[in-house]
Amino acid sequence: MGPIEKLLNMIYPPKCVFCGELLNINSAVHICGGCREKLPFTDSNVFRTSQESGARCWCDGAVSVFRYDGIVKEALKRYKFHDRPGYYKTFARLMAGRLAEPGGVRSYDLVMGVPLHRKREYERGYNQAYLLSKALSVELGLPEGSKFMERARQTRAQSLLDRQDRQDNIRDAFIVKAPEKIKGRSVLLVDDIMTTGSTLEECGRMLKLAGAVKVTAAVVATGRDYHGEERNYRAGTGNYSWR
Repeated sequence: MGPIEKLLNMIYPPKCVFCGELLNINSAVHICGGCREKLPFTDSNVFRTSQESGARCWCDGAVSVFRYDGIVKEALKRYKFHDRPGYYKTFARLMAGRLAEPGGVRSYDLVMGVPLHRKREYERGYNQAYLLSKALSVELGLPEGSKFMERARQTRAQSLLDRQDRQDNIRDAFIVKAPEKIKGRSVLLVDDIMTTGSTLEECGRMLKLAGAVKVTAAVVATGRDYHGEERNYRAGTGNYSWR
């Protein structure tokens, strides 16, 4: 944690992103001890993004810190829908910790967030995926390239749709604006939540068509049960530096 962040912690004392408990000003990850014990960590480092039989996976894998359940689910709802953009620093540090574990994937050229349509971003005030991507790029020391892809049309909320409708809803919703920045690159594609994986797969499809050699999704939490879908990676431990 740098001096500027420590100064901000002195002015605005950090609180646990899950329960709101006040924390020490030296806390880099804003989680209290009580909530830490309740966190639903995923069992594995790298998952498939799709379980559809015979379906092509445009993303080469997906990294998730948590299962989308309990206090994590409630915190992500606040982050996404109830004006809690400050949560992004803690979530990004947790994602960086998971990526650094044995079996985590580390070879990337670029980090980018899933685009949000400009109208929805205006209504919300921020793009939660971009905030994660920006912070993760700093944590990993990689360029941030969210500007290279945009959401070309506004889609219906994915959370209200079933699997097939999600795929139809998101089809051709994204455009890679700078394919020359993507070609030959390995991309870490960032979002807050993965449920069916339809949005991440569609972004992965467009990035692969633009010439990306590898696309790995990274999310805070997944709502899917990926038991047995590990690609022979070692189970994650959930051991992070809590300060």
